[in-house]
Amino acid sequence: MTLDVVIRVVAGLAAVALVAAPAVVGLSNKAKAFLAARAVEGAVSPAPGLADMRLVLDLAARLKAAGCPDGVALCQQLLDVLLGNKQAKK
Repeated sequence: MTLDVVIRVVAGLAAVALVAAPAVVGLSNKAKAFLAARAVEGAVSPAPGLADMRLVLDLAARLKAAGCPDGVALCQQLLDVLLGNKQAKK
């Protein structure tokens, strides 16, 4: 192969890459979103853990700061259920 042919091949590959780049990026983003959604579905643990309780505590603190005592009471009930307290209000 001569230098002229190599330059033409490289230029052709660069043109194809330039034209196809937006489509490749779009497909890549869709694939990432799909895989992330499937990972979240599979990552749900059946038993509530410490992270779940911290989330509820953070929510209760925000509701208390916003002046919503009913929301704080509901968070307390949810914490009772997460801790396995059988006497939680219904």
